[in-house]
Amino acid sequence: MMTTTGIRLGGLVLGSDDPERLSDWYRAAFAPAAGPGTVLMVGDGRLVFDRRDDLEQSTREPGRILINFYVEDIEAVVTHLKALGVTQWIRPVEHFGPGRIATVEDPVGNYVQLVELADPPGAGR
Repeated sequence: MMTTTGIRLGGLVLGSDDPERLSDWYRAAFAPAAGPGTVLMVGDGRLVFDRRDDLEQSTREPGRILINFYVEDIEAVVTHLKALGVTQWIRPVEHFGPGRIATVEDPVGNYVQLVELADPPGAGR
């Protein structure tokens, strides 16, 4: 088996019939200080919002792809999202093996998970 090196996920493209609206939602939810546009830098990666005319307005299989945001304070992020009017919670904050998790729906039905790890990656190194 060949070992690969130097590979990293650079970003995720989310198709939408209204990429500006979807981009605005993610920006308000997760990067309110970011400037406008359909490319949103989040940490070392980017979310790209692409106009697509071959998609329905809402996804049929929202659990097919889970968009994970690792957060330091899940309660603060949940409070922020609720203040923005987010009401489509699939899973409220609950404990799971290495921390806590909550799942919310974005405006087109994709599942977005908030993950707070008890021991963040790289801790103790």
